[in-house]
Amino acid sequence: MPAILALALTALAAVAVLTAAVHIVFSPWLLVVIAILAWIKFRPRRSHQ
Repeated sequence: MPAILALALTALAAVAVLTAAVHIVFSPWLLVVIAILAWIKFRPRRSHQ
């Protein structure tokens, strides 16, 4: 019985960590920051002619 309880608690903790990771990865603010950094890195340069 204690082994089953420990396994269930471990599974719940794993699900909680995965849920938090998914929320962080797909956060709109994180996507905005990535988009801004990509725009700064790959924006077209003005020619000096």
